[in-house]
Amino acid sequence: MADFEKIFHATPSHWLVQKRLEEAHYLISKQNKKPSDIYLDLGFEDLSHFSFAFKKLFGHTPTQLIKGKQDEGL
Repeated sequence: MADFEKIFHATPSHWLVQKRLEEAHYLISKQNKKPSDIYLDLGFEDLSHFSFAFKKLFGHTPTQLIKGKQDEGL
């Protein structure tokens, strides 16, 4: 485990959550997926926790990401 933390600068569980959230960001921004359709597949037990973790990592909620994409299309 110490080797993992030296290489990735995170615990295995934090690294895994980050990778799941990065996948979520990709699915929402590039594949036009809805957060409510993907959070379970990405290992989150509820949408509220997913949105909280997403905002903590990216600084905005999944809904704000979707809204920002819509605003760019105008």
